Amino acid sequence: MNRRKFLKVSSLSLGGLAVAGIGVDMSGITAKKNYYLQGNYAPVKNLISEVGLKVTGQIPKDLSGLFVRNGPNPMSSVNEKKHHWFLGEGMLHGIRLDSGNALWYKNKLVDGNDSNANTSVISHSGKIYAIVEAGGYPVEIDQDLNSLNTKPFYGDKNAGFTAHPKLDPDTNELHAMCYDYANNFDTVDYVVIDQNGSHKKTQSIPFESRSMLHECAITKNYMLVFDLSVVFDLYKLGRGYFPFSWDDNHQSRIGLLSRNGDSDAVQWFDIDRTYFFHTFNAHEDSNGNVIVTAAAYDRLFDTDWNGPFTESPPQLTKWELNPKSGQAMSTKLDDRAVEFPRINPSLVGKSNQYAYALASSNTIEPDFKEIVKYDFKNDTSEVYEYGFGKFGAEPVFVAAEGAKSEDEGYLLSLVYNQETDNSDLIILNAKEPKSGPLATVHLPQRVPFGFHGEWVNI
Repeated sequence: MNRRKFLKVSSLSLGGLAVAGIGVDMSGITAKKNYYLQGNYAPVKNLISEVGLKVTGQIPKDLSGLFVRNGPNPMSSVNEKKHHWFLGEGMLHGIRLDSGNALWYKNKLVDGNDSNANTSVISHSGKIYAIVEAGGYPVEIDQDLNSLNTKPFYGDKNAGFTAHPKLDPDTNELHAMCYDYANNFDTVDYVVIDQNGSHKKTQSIPFESRSMLHECAITKNYMLVFDLSVVFDLYKLGRGYFPFSWDDNHQSRIGLLSRNGDSDAVQWFDIDRTYFFHTFNAHEDSNGNVIVTAAAYDRLFDTDWNGPFTESPPQLTKWELNPKSGQAMSTKLDDRAVEFPRINPSLVGKSNQYAYALASSNTIEPDFKEIVKYDFKNDTSEVYEYGFGKFGAEPVFVAAEGAKSEDEGYLLSLVYNQETDNSDLIILNAKEPKSGPLATVHLPQRVPFGFHGEWVNI
């Protein structure tokens, strides 16, 4: 069997791996307890719908819509030794808010369009999509979290997408870097979806490293391509493990691809070996330099084959790329562990003053008991602490109705309470998150630590 056929039958896409439940038990990794199957990383098996949720405090009346969070949730037994946190059926958790009330909570599996999209959820052109990378199809979701069997973006055909497209706030177009190594082993695609939700452009570029292209970023003139030091690993795939590994021999680099025209020419900038799943943002400064910030790891997927948090902490790092000189400079901006950053989405690809992220002072095994708000203009930060025995999830920024400043709005974050073994949704004032929740919506079950959420105005 040749390499390409092997990749296809092995279901390389993350959605395919999740469905396949990869792996027969083999030697090669220690039999330690899997960190990502314990506590609130463990999946929930009950699908619940409950109305009239209890609320402590007052939900702002301009928050009328749906908060929905996606993440992997294995529904059948898994090989504990081989299970990776990124694998499992996609499960959506939704909380519907309206006029100061919490109308309902429900959780449902993603099961449409022959896909198991388990990583993120976005709204675009009046529709909601569950999405995943590595060739998995996007799945349209209705406002009751039901999966639909439409074929997003392309009309009458399917195509893989990404976990992290970027919405240009000026054009309302989605920009994405997409990989599918089972079918395209040496290239990746720059894809643009127009403001109406239809495919506009696909531009293939050479990409022989086959690194894990989880993230991208945009500026006014560029799509940023991240060729980092976690790469596809055929050895792991053949033995039933999550098929990406740290590679000391792979030079990390950031590429600038022009958004204008159809050239596949990428200007590459070598950087210190690193990997990041999530950027804070990118923009071009007044001198034409490209500035990008991210939650960067020094090493992961090397000794720990199950997940990202036990080898090195993700830390706020800035790169400055000079297209004229071809040089890159990096600066570590914070010693804390930070992940799942969010900004005001109206500033994607532009200079932003504020950003928000989960934070932890424990850099050995990050526990994410805090939200940090960064003020990049004044080089300051402030912290909201969830409280004893409470652990948070991605803080999603929602602008207030009629907002006149960048940070006028709310942070929505799921919180797991270890004592009660249950979760809440808290709503913070984004101007002063340390002042504590404006409202807490009490949920009927815990929401496992997962990935990405979205606020959908309804």
